[in-house]
Amino acid sequence: MEESILTVNNEHSSRDEVPAPSGILSGIMQDAVTSETIDPKLASLPRLLLMGPRRGGKTSIQRVVFSKMSPHETLFRLEATQGLERTAVDHTPLCRFTIWDFPGDYYGDAQVFCGITSLIFVMDAQDEPYDHVLQSFTNAVTRALKVNPQITIEVFINKVDGELFLSDESKYDCRRDIMAQVTDELQEAGVRPEAVAIRYHLTSIYDHSIYEALSRVVQRLIPQLPTLENLLNVLVSTCSMEKAYLFDVVSKLYVSTDSSPVDMQSVELCSDMIDVVLDVSGIYGLGPKDPESELFGSEVSPEPEEALIDPDSAYDKDSASVIRLSNGMVLYLKEVDTMLALVCITRSENFRKKSLINYNISRLKKALQSLVTAKPGD
Repeated sequence: MEESILTVNNEHSSRDEVPAPSGILSGIMQDAVTSETIDPKLASLPRLLLMGPRRGGKTSIQRVVFSKMSPHETLFRLEATQGLERTAVDHTPLCRFTIWDFPGDYYGDAQVFCGITSLIFVMDAQDEPYDHVLQSFTNAVTRALKVNPQITIEVFINKVDGELFLSDESKYDCRRDIMAQVTDELQEAGVRPEAVAIRYHLTSIYDHSIYEALSRVVQRLIPQLPTLENLLNVLVSTCSMEKAYLFDVVSKLYVSTDSSPVDMQSVELCSDMIDVVLDVSGIYGLGPKDPESELFGSEVSPEPEEALIDPDSAYDKDSASVIRLSNGMVLYLKEVDTMLALVCITRSENFRKKSLINYNISRLKKALQSLVTAKPGD
């Protein structure tokens, strides 16, 4: 997955804005905004707005990453999205947001861009020419910036997995062409490249690139990100580690890492390790069930929430795993918070003092708990 950045500044535009939709879509939009206003829990969460043309892959991305649907299943199990669909992601206190999946070619009204929001424009890299799609994107950007100058804007150049993109060079050429067209469109709309950053990601649901892209998007919505990075820097330095990641176990997005460069291969290894831990724990990690309690119920009180977060999952406060690689590196996973795992990469010789590493991780865990419970302004 590759990423590029373009900065733009919003000014008054002479281009017509995308008109507010009429009929059933506008009714759906109004119902969604009203319901979120009523529910303070949803209203307080950051938003990821999945927008773009029809058949761009917005719903497939949401289903694969957050609903664990197989990428191949999206080909025959998903129909075109007819109305706005919202999903709350609330696995861990450090990674909480709502996903707004918009129907194709529908960009909502001004209210959706308010608050802590990230606009993710998903486009099909195989659907050339891009003129009409990028014109719609430009209109959406200018409208969003007028309402919320602090909005983060991401472009997912999706489906770079077909015959047209067998080489990395063809992917980079596609991204370069799209960036150039966006620049021209924004300049025609009276937008100068100065203030707001637009980041471009090459993505596919058939490899890890979509997880890498969404990880970077979600990180921009976490106000504690600088503190998390500093904590991981201290851990890596103290324990002589090569790299450390904080993963949301459910979605397998890494919400933070230390300041050293990110290697895509190491992220994939850590993500695969989480799958292995969950699969093996699901088979061997849960205690045997009492047949009588299955039939007649049990008067014994259930385990506390922190002991077993999900009754159908064996991932809990004691979850840990060590995988030794043939190249002399060690992968070490340790639970640090609700559905949050620390995955470290270190050399075998630096892993000999495991008790010291565990002590430092316990200090990190305590710091994370203090960070989660801290009130704004503390």
